Amino acid sequence: MAANKDEFSVKQISPKLGGERGARNRYGPTSSHDLVEQMEFLYVEVIQAIRNSAVNPIARTCIPIVEITLGNYKSSTKNLPIGPNMDWNQVFAFDKTKGDVLSVTLKDGPTNTVINKRNFKLAADIPTRVPPDARIAPQWYSMHNTETDFYMELLMSVWFGTQVDEVYTEAWFSDASEVSAGYVINTRPKVYLAPRLCYVRVTIVSGHDLIPTDRKRTPSVYVTATLGQVALKTGVSSGTNPSWNQDLIFVASESLEGTVYIRLIDRVDDQHEECIGILKKKLSEMTPLKVPSSAPALFYDIETPVKVEPAGDSRRFASRLKMKLATDQAYHVADECTQYSSDYRAFAKGLWPCLLGKLEIGILGATGLKGSDEKKQGIDSYVVAKYGNKWGRTRTVVDSVSPKWNEQYSWDVYETCTVLTLGIYDNRQIFDKNQANDVPIGKVRIPLNRVQSDWIYTCSYPILKLGSSGLKKMGELQLAIRFVYVAQGYARYTAPFRLMLPKAHYKSPLSMSQIDKLRAQAVEINCANLAKTEPALRSEVVSDMLKPKNKSFSIRITKANFDRLYRVLKMVFWCVSVIASVRSTTELIPKVIACFVSLVFLFMEYWIYWLATSWVFGICIVLILLREIVKSPGKIYDWLPYWIVTPPPPLILVDLKLRKLDSINLDELAEEFDSFPSAENDVNILKMRYDRLRKIMENVMLLMGDAATQGERFLAAFKLLERPLVLIAFLVLCYVYMLVACLIWDITLVRKWVFMAFVVHWVQFPCVRNNLPEGNLNFFRRLPSNEDLMF
Repeated sequence: MAANKDEFSVKQISPKLGGERGARNRYGPTSSHDLVEQMEFLYVEVIQAIRNSAVNPIARTCIPIVEITLGNYKSSTKNLPIGPNMDWNQVFAFDKTKGDVLSVTLKDGPTNTVINKRNFKLAADIPTRVPPDARIAPQWYSMHNTETDFYMELLMSVWFGTQVDEVYTEAWFSDASEVSAGYVINTRPKVYLAPRLCYVRVTIVSGHDLIPTDRKRTPSVYVTATLGQVALKTGVSSGTNPSWNQDLIFVASESLEGTVYIRLIDRVDDQHEECIGILKKKLSEMTPLKVPSSAPALFYDIETPVKVEPAGDSRRFASRLKMKLATDQAYHVADECTQYSSDYRAFAKGLWPCLLGKLEIGILGATGLKGSDEKKQGIDSYVVAKYGNKWGRTRTVVDSVSPKWNEQYSWDVYETCTVLTLGIYDNRQIFDKNQANDVPIGKVRIPLNRVQSDWIYTCSYPILKLGSSGLKKMGELQLAIRFVYVAQGYARYTAPFRLMLPKAHYKSPLSMSQIDKLRAQAVEINCANLAKTEPALRSEVVSDMLKPKNKSFSIRITKANFDRLYRVLKMVFWCVSVIASVRSTTELIPKVIACFVSLVFLFMEYWIYWLATSWVFGICIVLILLREIVKSPGKIYDWLPYWIVTPPPPLILVDLKLRKLDSINLDELAEEFDSFPSAENDVNILKMRYDRLRKIMENVMLLMGDAATQGERFLAAFKLLERPLVLIAFLVLCYVYMLVACLIWDITLVRKWVFMAFVVHWVQFPCVRNNLPEGNLNFFRRLPSNEDLMF
């Protein structure tokens, strides 16, 4: 199945952004909303209602309700909790283009009796407010019912504003008017700061004077340590003074207020275990390590579950545990996989590198979104952007396949070799009947090392989802991206050469298996921390944003990686083939050129000196420019702006051809997304996959065997030195070479002519050409290898 290149390509867009920065004034000041299109809203703030009438036609206390209508859109305070003073303090937002007259109606809730209505003409009666102007002061509006002579007063304010307004994040938008009041909070935009993470290292060194329950038996003890929901344990060691020397590493979040519970477990037999000691230590009591080092080993008294005092002895006796307890603040705790990492900073702020720049993202909108439920017409979509420990979430646009957000977020950048991740989700938390997990639609990742600084990228990026049925486009996400350097001079230009990770990762590195396990802990802690916010960033969203790259076997990825390796080695292969063709050809001209190039290379210092002390180099440049001007007079003027203010090309994030997605084999995809062990029941399909894998691995097997054979022959050449005669001949030959080098090799001219003699011999001119293999190759091929020993 071939993928449509145009359908999955990045498209350049031209939105009307709020600022004039970029190519015109790339070093100008940045505002908070200059990367998004301005959206105009009609804001209605309903604050309070009071009764000022002596006449009360209602036999009970009036429960007022305010209904706001603009065109076909209607919002109401019916489901909002009302305060003791009949106050709501709620802001409603409408698209100003949806009507000409705003109608505000005050009703009595239980009877639905209209008390009064006020109409506002949008063109004449409503002011416009643009921050940083102060907010429009609310006014009391008389709501008088002439039939019953009952009137109330309504405190409210109405104005035109944009998404820059302070009330934007708390407003109840008209497209979400069907959402109940209890769930409207789940539609609002928020910025989340996840607590920074730190490693907690518990090193169990040894135990001393451990007493089992049955004192006639030698204890077999292991130690368990528990922090939060994570429990780790050491191996089993026997004796009353056992030794472990094992590290148990946990992940904790700031402000490091947890407690580690340590228990000593005596394994009586395979079915029975007993706890013989308990100890708990707070994280705040542990040694904070802000440099790559080790905490001091200290003895800690452990408490027995059941205290037994020896008869007639009042002295206190306690078993002890020797441990190193530390919070390793010099490490960076990874919650993302290496390929998609957005941060490399340590927990300790004193170890952070200098600030490099600012990353700004304008989330403009999306088009053609597709959800998992095909029966559902619209999608309640929102975008989550994650970089470092800062998460941004846009508001939820209800029931739309082409939502417009136009929200801007910014992050501090300390390392440009990082990735910004944006995920699009279908909100399932806004209706009472639909309490399910939010459904991921797709993700877009922006690598910062591909973003050119001081330019604005405005593109529509395809949202791609790869499944067993093929590559599917879930819509397009429209973004405006800008990265601006803050650091200048030395700090900016030496940043690519500094350490990417903190020093502790190089002085005391963790193994890959440890990093994977700790990353899983970090993801769980982030899910738990962000789920406690209001509104909560749900756990399924956080885990999906932090999902690592799939490591399961895939023929498609295997082919793609082979092509990547081939692209890297292609230039090397080309150079080798050119050199080999010069040697193997019978033509004289390539051989003469090779000798001439070698001669120029050997005497390069003379050529450089001649060019530097003459006008030849400058004259050549002037002649080239004059030739271009004569050929095309306007061409030189086209070049100058290109060198100065050429906008960068669209930011391409996915190479379908490189990832082997331009022509997809559905069976290969089905195998890629198959579970392990395989869930495929068709024997014929499994046989076909097995035979295909055998064919691929046949070439890999032969390649590995050939490489091993050549390597074994190379090692066998050194084993020849174990023979006395060979060793003596080798030493004599080395002595002769050293003698020649000491006598004549110090003369520069001699070295150069020896090298030229080697080049002349190597290119094999027709007069001395010999098509037969040389003696050294014949000798190398006769060396033994272990291939003969394989059956």
